[in-house]
Amino acid sequence: MLVGKELLDEGRIAAAGIVPCQSWFCRVNDVANEVAYKQRAKARGRISYHAHIGLADWPSTEHALREVHASLADRGFTLERYGLCLSRAMGMPAYAREGFPKETGPMIADDEWVRLGEAAPVQPHMGDNMIGAPNGFANALAALSAGATTIGNLSQYFTYEWPGVNDVELTEATVRALGAMSVLRYRGALMHSNLDDGVAMQLPHYGAYVGWGALELHVAETLCGVRLAHAFGGLVDQPLHRAVLGLSLDNIRGGDSVGSMVYGNTVDMVRGNPEHNRAVLATSVLVDVATQLHRPTGHAIAITPLTEAERIPSAAEIVEVHLLAREIEHEARRSGDLFDWGRLDALAADCAGYAISYRDRALRLFADDGVDLNDPAALLLAMRRVGPAKLFDRVNLAAPTQVGRLEPWKAGLMSGFVERVARSLPRLDGQRVVLAVLEVHDVVRDALARALPRSGCEVIILPADSTPESIARAASDEDADAVIMGVYNGAALTVARRLRDALSREQWDGTVVFGGLLNEDEGGDLPVDATDRIEALGIHTVMEIEELGALLV
Repeated sequence: MLVGKELLDEGRIAAAGIVPCQSWFCRVNDVANEVAYKQRAKARGRISYHAHIGLADWPSTEHALREVHASLADRGFTLERYGLCLSRAMGMPAYAREGFPKETGPMIADDEWVRLGEAAPVQPHMGDNMIGAPNGFANALAALSAGATTIGNLSQYFTYEWPGVNDVELTEATVRALGAMSVLRYRGALMHSNLDDGVAMQLPHYGAYVGWGALELHVAETLCGVRLAHAFGGLVDQPLHRAVLGLSLDNIRGGDSVGSMVYGNTVDMVRGNPEHNRAVLATSVLVDVATQLHRPTGHAIAITPLTEAERIPSAAEIVEVHLLAREIEHEARRSGDLFDWGRLDALAADCAGYAISYRDRALRLFADDGVDLNDPAALLLAMRRVGPAKLFDRVNLAAPTQVGRLEPWKAGLMSGFVERVARSLPRLDGQRVVLAVLEVHDVVRDALARALPRSGCEVIILPADSTPESIARAASDEDADAVIMGVYNGAALTVARRLRDALSREQWDGTVVFGGLLNEDEGGDLPVDATDRIEALGIHTVMEIEELGALLV
């Protein structure tokens, strides 16, 4: 039985002796920690910038960070923070990493953690595969010791799945990490939670999205004593929505935000179309900077490289978009009167008001279900298990008309994407398909799960923590005709080889289709396209969903 207080105490005891190093960035800027810097930047109306950097290993990542910092400094610009994109294997305990595919992003050795805050005068941010992962507690302690004080990602606790790890074990690790963060709150520790990575984006409107954020805020701050910083933006495509979300999330905090970052719009980036991608970048940066100037919340502006839809970016590509962003900031500073801030503030107030009511109703429902509302472990586990759709239906709270029209990207995309898939599929009566997406980019999986049965196909959906071996067993046991897999983040060829070997052992000989980002981390600075080598294994690959139907026939 989970006991949240005991888990929090374990985390607090483990972190009690940690005195976070003052990073190079903080020393250069004469501040005790990143929170102090953000507060000062808010007061001065200064915009901060963030870059995600994570190459094959730490030495190459460190080199790229220095190159980005030096190139921007030569032009008179500052990069305030960088997000270290760790390999997903870092989310697993060291003893459980054998056989886990090496994906894009470095593995940090014990003696490399100390370098995070000393590689350049840029503040490290730790997000993916940290808190919310099985090894999140140990990773958080290491990052705090190294001077990284903004650490996430709480929202990933609700959605990420890990091989061989049940939700109780995951909850225990997460609450211990929350305990550690609470001890160091007054030394600048800040819990990052990117709502786009969690279940909030699956809700039908942004009032409920912010309501989920209010639930996270209650658990972190009221029950655990952790300072929480919400992030958003990567899956927020509409300019109006970006502004309203930034204002609404500040409203549910009573206006005392010290945010982590606003991600650039990634969902409108198109493979091989840099002109279009520049327009997407320019729009999101203009809105995000203007919103920060209107109401400073401490969120850094995270700039999306133009190669986002293809692979991780090089240092030169990061520099390119950051230089563009500084020019856009100049335009935003003289364009503030283009925005109807009165309307946006009123809409954000309605959105936040709905969100608080949503949170309160949800908490009453959990109490009615017998959940101890004073126990963060029990409440987190209940939130993870209930699922967003079921909770929304049970809360049953009508939104003001204008709030109800704020449809999140995923909700809006899903209906259209299902129709697009369904139109492209022939009749597949009698066919059985195993469907697996081995990460959290689940829009295509969910659309296929709805569209394929409409073509007469029976679908066996596997969880994101499936392995190639378990997928092969499912294909054999279910007497499936085809396997459809989505892969991402630099391990496509490794997964393809393991799946082909496992299918051979199972003596299964159906159709296998791969989609996603079909690249492989081979130890170089950037992953390489593995499409031809995957197809050489007898596995079909698709770049557009309309190609799938012909392969299944």
